[in-house]
Amino acid sequence: MLRLPEHLELLLTDEPVLDVYAHGPWRVPDGRFEEIAERIDALARDPRCAELTTDEHKLLTLPASLVTAEIFGMLAFLPGGGAIKAGSWSQLPERLLHEHLVNPGPLSTRMTRWDAPGGRWRPPVDWLIEAPDRELAIELARDCLVALEGIEPLERRRRALLRLYDSPPALDVNLPKMELREHWHAHAGEEIVAAVPELLGPVGYLEWVCSGLLAAYEHLAALAPRDETVEAHLVQLLLQGSLEHVPAELAAALGEDRYRDLQQRLPGERRGFKAGAWQEQTRSWLVRALVSGGADACRAWLDMAMRFVAIVQGLPGDPWFPKPEWIPVGQFQTDLRRLYAPRRRVVNPLAATLRTAAAETAPAARPDLATELVGQPEVTAVLEELTRSAEPVRLLLAGPDGTGKRDAAQELAKALSLGRDPLWVTDNLFSGQRLSDAVAKLHADARDCAGDRLLIIEGLDAIVADPGNGEALAGELHRLLAVHPELHVVALCDAGGDERIREVNPVLPQRFRLARTRPFTAEGHAELFRRAVERRGARATRHALAAAGELLAVTPPVQTLRNARLAPQLAEQVVEAARARAGSGGADGGEPGGPLVIRKQDVPAALDTAQAAGNPLAELRELTGLDTIKHEIALLVAGTRAARLRSESGLRITAPTRHMVFTGNPGTGKTMVARLLGRIYKKLGVLSSGHLVEASRAHLVGEYIGQTAPRTRRLVERAIGGVLFIDEAYTLTQSPLKGDYGHEAIAELVKLMEDHRDDLVVIVAGYQQEMAEFLAANPGLDSRFPKQLHFPDYTDDELIAVFEQLASADGFRLAPGTSDDLRAMLRRAPRGPSFGNGRLMRNLLDVAVANQAERVASADLRAARAGKAKDGPDGKGAKGGAGKAGKAAADDAIEPMRPSRDDLVTLTSEDLPPLLDHPEELYGLYL
Repeated sequence: MLRLPEHLELLLTDEPVLDVYAHGPWRVPDGRFEEIAERIDALARDPRCAELTTDEHKLLTLPASLVTAEIFGMLAFLPGGGAIKAGSWSQLPERLLHEHLVNPGPLSTRMTRWDAPGGRWRPPVDWLIEAPDRELAIELARDCLVALEGIEPLERRRRALLRLYDSPPALDVNLPKMELREHWHAHAGEEIVAAVPELLGPVGYLEWVCSGLLAAYEHLAALAPRDETVEAHLVQLLLQGSLEHVPAELAAALGEDRYRDLQQRLPGERRGFKAGAWQEQTRSWLVRALVSGGADACRAWLDMAMRFVAIVQGLPGDPWFPKPEWIPVGQFQTDLRRLYAPRRRVVNPLAATLRTAAAETAPAARPDLATELVGQPEVTAVLEELTRSAEPVRLLLAGPDGTGKRDAAQELAKALSLGRDPLWVTDNLFSGQRLSDAVAKLHADARDCAGDRLLIIEGLDAIVADPGNGEALAGELHRLLAVHPELHVVALCDAGGDERIREVNPVLPQRFRLARTRPFTAEGHAELFRRAVERRGARATRHALAAAGELLAVTPPVQTLRNARLAPQLAEQVVEAARARAGSGGADGGEPGGPLVIRKQDVPAALDTAQAAGNPLAELRELTGLDTIKHEIALLVAGTRAARLRSESGLRITAPTRHMVFTGNPGTGKTMVARLLGRIYKKLGVLSSGHLVEASRAHLVGEYIGQTAPRTRRLVERAIGGVLFIDEAYTLTQSPLKGDYGHEAIAELVKLMEDHRDDLVVIVAGYQQEMAEFLAANPGLDSRFPKQLHFPDYTDDELIAVFEQLASADGFRLAPGTSDDLRAMLRRAPRGPSFGNGRLMRNLLDVAVANQAERVASADLRAARAGKAKDGPDGKGAKGGAGKAGKAAADDAIEPMRPSRDDLVTLTSEDLPPLLDHPEELYGLYL
């Protein structure tokens, strides 16, 4: 049975749907249009609008509110100039302005209904131009846009226009309407114009439409070949739009050569052109593309073709309202429902008679597999075998992350040509669900995919190993594979995942063909690097590829940056450096006009996946205070270096346990030191990457049975090679709830710390007393954290130094006396567990910078106003009644000065937060 893409299946229902082709079908939420209509009515009743009416609008009850007339124009413009708006609830003016229409027609609920409004409304105002107060008019126009919030297909354009109102150009708002529009459109930024290309003007919008039309036509022609050139197609669209000449504006939109070609073709095409025949031929073409899987491409072409006709007919002005008969939109929508809507079936008895003969006929061979997998011969061989077989696909892919399992599944789905895109489900969709809900979902997915869709289950080992529902889901999947013999399934799991599945359900793996992916060799990494370089417009020499492959093979992974994901990382760095080299007149970058050449010397000796530049030991020494911490870490560094020297001398060494406890109040530098420690250990060769993973209770403890251990494992896997920093670790043991899973997280963490002790450092942090209780909560914790470092609170002098360093890093300096005032503030603030230390300084600096910005901006504004008053309204000096006396008074006054460069980077005592009557309030305000 033919199937539409999932996002279009709403068109086959009887739901209330608004289908703006450029956005896609949208189910109108119950009560949404009524809510918007109430907002419109409330705005029309606003006292500001009481006298703002017009007797000129032909469709609204007179006298009509200018606000209502403005919204009427906006509703036509927001879908797009000449854009197709369809669906059972597409009559926006009739549904939202029903009470204001002079002759409201019946509301249609036909899904095939459509229209294509023109694009005559333009910001800032249209009908509201008649308001005597232009500033009020612009304010009300913005309120009109606000009132229309909530129509999802129009939201991107509506929000873009609001940004234009929120940052208008600086000009006289009383300019003539067209001139005012031109200034506003020229002021629109790139993001706004990208959402509302009509602001480019008729020629710019025509160019935008033509680029989309040509792209859609080429895509459709590939799906359903048509015996005509692109130029002939454009000429026929012009003729279908009743044009007798080729608009000169097309020279700018299509180029002079294509424009001249259209001019030469038009007279000949016009002689035999018949609009009805063209429409039927186009309808047939769209149906062929539709059944070839091109529903979205058909809709894109229809939308662009309708806009094209609307804009060329409206030139040199705005797009017209195109007539329905010009482009076969209605016919296409009818054909879509005719082909794809559910229908009754009657069994033909002849089918039963011939079924036996049909079964004896050999099945058609599937297309050959065009694989792009790298370095996975076992998987490639299995995929080729499965694509040649007529049996349903049952494949289990096991292997490390980033070795091509997803790519293999996608290639297999493409080769099977089942008619619908594969359905991907992951272990997260089943985690924490009630068993009945999880089983119901699995059954629904199997029914949906049976026969014509590949079901891809990602993380099958995690689903099956779930302590809560895993065993039941494994049994249910086994039954579904038997109940649906036509079901195609590919399951993905981690390395060793097939064994974990077998431990839970020994029969389930027997239902699948097993193929394993392997970590890449140096040759495999070299090929991945070659592809990554070519995607960036460069090529690499043979020696460069070999060097890159060897480098990637020994590069340690960081979190999810591993295996095949390392090559793009290296390629990005190498190509960027090579381009800089070629641009600076360095070594040859390749043949003139050819691609950039990557040579062996461009490949670095090491790939720093952690992206941590600089000397971490020097950064540690430069930190304010923390003398005891610096000394302790210096001892750790010395011990590590001594152990390396002993090892190099052939002496036996025992690797120490490097997990630590950091205690101290907030803002004392615990996280910062943990990050530096990871980089230090990376530099010393203790850790493979040195990255930091920050975590809290929420990252470890699940909400349901079976969630905690997998969460903890995933978190530790992210941190392998670096430092896992668990802040407020004591919360794992402090929950008052019975059956809390914090202790389960600790037990799992203790086991994983031991399993990965050679390439993982775990640091737990929190208040001193609470952390002591935490270590006593589990017998194995204290022995696994032999090093405990206490971070003392900063002294006042150290806090002042921190404040000055932070200010300097942000480009500011302190005026004389500012540090003394800050010290007085700190002296009055009570110290305790809630004192923020360095974090408080960061927040106080943010407040001071904000206050300074307000101060200098106000001074600049006063200076600008004084200059304007001095020059007079026409900029030629004050004249008239003030005379010499006025001039003398002005000369005697002190003119405000604009802020100097020093003013802009100086923080004064005035910028600091005020001293409070109750100093403890400092925490609540600035933490």
